Amino acid sequence: MVRPKKVLLMVLLCGGVALVGCPGEEPVDEPDVGPDVEEDVDPGEDVDEPDAEPDVDPEPMPTGRTVDCDALMEAYCSMPWPSSLYLEADEERATGYTLDFGSESLPRSELAGHIQPGMFRRLDGYGLGTPVAVLFPGVDVDLLPGELSIEDSVEDPDRRAFYFEVTDDGLELVPFWAEVDLWTEEADEQVLYLRPAVILKEDTRYVVGFRNLVDTDGDAFERSEAFEKYLSGEAAEDPELAFRQERFDEIFDWLEAEGIERDELTLAWDFHTGSSDGLHGKLLHIVEEGLAAADVDGLPITITSVTRYDEGTDSSAGEDPNMAFRIAGTLEVPHFLERSNRTGALAFRFHRDEDGRPAIFDTRQARFWMLIPHSALDGTPHGLVKYGHGMLGSGEQVFGGFNRQIANDHHLIFFGADFIGFSSEDVPQATFALQQPTYFEEMVDRMHQGVLEWVLLTRAMREQVEDIPGMLDGINDVDTSDVTITLDEDRIYYSGISQGGIYGVTYLAVDPTVTHGHFGVPGHNYAMLMERSSNYTTYYPFVAAGFPNRVDQSMVIPMIMLLWDQIDPISYLRRLTAEPFDPERPKYGLFATAKGDYQVAVVTKEITARSGIEIPLLENYDREREPWGVDWASYDHEGSGIVNWDFSNPWPEPGNMAPDDEYGDPHGQPRRRHEDHNVQMVHFFDTGEIIDVCEGEPCYFPREPRD
Repeated sequence: MVRPKKVLLMVLLCGGVALVGCPGEEPVDEPDVGPDVEEDVDPGEDVDEPDAEPDVDPEPMPTGRTVDCDALMEAYCSMPWPSSLYLEADEERATGYTLDFGSESLPRSELAGHIQPGMFRRLDGYGLGTPVAVLFPGVDVDLLPGELSIEDSVEDPDRRAFYFEVTDDGLELVPFWAEVDLWTEEADEQVLYLRPAVILKEDTRYVVGFRNLVDTDGDAFERSEAFEKYLSGEAAEDPELAFRQERFDEIFDWLEAEGIERDELTLAWDFHTGSSDGLHGKLLHIVEEGLAAADVDGLPITITSVTRYDEGTDSSAGEDPNMAFRIAGTLEVPHFLERSNRTGALAFRFHRDEDGRPAIFDTRQARFWMLIPHSALDGTPHGLVKYGHGMLGSGEQVFGGFNRQIANDHHLIFFGADFIGFSSEDVPQATFALQQPTYFEEMVDRMHQGVLEWVLLTRAMREQVEDIPGMLDGINDVDTSDVTITLDEDRIYYSGISQGGIYGVTYLAVDPTVTHGHFGVPGHNYAMLMERSSNYTTYYPFVAAGFPNRVDQSMVIPMIMLLWDQIDPISYLRRLTAEPFDPERPKYGLFATAKGDYQVAVVTKEITARSGIEIPLLENYDREREPWGVDWASYDHEGSGIVNWDFSNPWPEPGNMAPDDEYGDPHGQPRRRHEDHNVQMVHFFDTGEIIDVCEGEPCYFPREPRD
């Protein structure tokens, strides 16, 4: 039973947290949202004090940090963000660092105190899409590269802001754009972001900063006292600053070699990104261990319900033109999590072995749903498609009408499972994490388990789908004596939309069975996506309840993104085609964007295509513009690629706000409005080739403006 308070939270969060339709993109039967929480807990009530201890608690290496706040920018404790101040030397880590925040470095929630630093010690650097964030009230942002003038960041010799990758040969320019927070007009609260226009590289040092920066009146910003000391060398005599003087001297020498003189600098500093081990290590570990356990113990499937449909169009008479069987069941899987009691909601954290690594705690029954089309009943070989559902929904969304038709027309059996961590039963935990991000650790840990369960379900379906008729026989008086299922083992794929189009990248990168995936209306990097979503106005009050100050609100998502990066596709896109985890088994994705998408910002996929990771934009991307600096590919293209679908919406105005125009949200249009989208997808599945389905023109389909 779902209590009224939980229903309200679901409504709010489905409109707010979700960057995609929630609870589903197509009407389906109301899913069971999982076990009830023992009691409803108001987010404002006292909860157990968060455990501030690190996951592994290694013996700390000597560090020079003696303060919680970075003196480089006195206006806000943890700015400039991200900063090398919080990189603790650690020779046991791949990068040589452990991320080490102080007890008061991160914003303070009104409900539960400062975000606790212990969970971040699992990381050995910053994320691959983390924004640079600073406070320069009233900055003249028109003098900086914008979202539509990214080329200025690398081509303008007089650039006021700069972003460099440190290489063996010195500094190399990184394209970026600057934007101020549009959610406030108060200059003192308006964060200035530098957004990298490419996906950053793993285990890499970056230098960023500003020179001759002025406000809208043309007045130069003063340097902080600490930065002045680093410029003059006097920081070497200051016990709180001295440990970074050598680092800054190196930065200044590099910048001078690039023609940026010390006396021009307003502020400059460096940071370091995390390694593959820090970003991917836990997920790869539990997938390997989970598959090994499955090989030993098997993956027992239990069917819990089944409905058979006749081949017709009268749904009230038990007919469906495409779907023959609607199946629900459970799969017994290794469970790497144990119950966390920190929040009062249904929440879990990794169970760990004596070395601090995630370890199997027990098993659990993971729910799944399966759609078998009429075309499969006579033994005609059929492929399998693992389906990824929308945000805070469930695997039951696999029964969407577009999937039914694709399955029957193209000889495919669809199946889906909850993406636990971001499924319907995780809503109560999400309310805590929104207001006190210390609790986001539970969500990220559980999302790891969610990806594992998708991998295990795919393996189980490959091994047992032909046995499904025998499992169904007699359940709900269903007769399957006339049914034979035959698997085409060469046709096992992935398709996901919205959240499924986002996290499908992570799944595909680590799944040993599937090599081709379709990602519908996708994006990456929630730290950038969230405020650009039309749903953020509902999401925002949850953050504001914990953090009334707008600067805190602006920084909370980038901060929790550090943990989120372990599961976000921004960390896995490079690992599909360009640098797969298994060099002998590259993965390929067809990305289908909707121009002007209200919920998932298409600009993030342009970042993908600019990153040199073998995921180009396909020709005829748009009628109106060609993004600067991206990789392009011509039809017919073999490999990964991005196809843009235009349903009359204009491109959004630049900035961290959601689109709104007279045509309405195009988010659900590609798969529903045009069969060619689905033909292109299945052709890609079966051949690895992206074909032109729009006759040599941009994929444009006019719509009437809404009233």
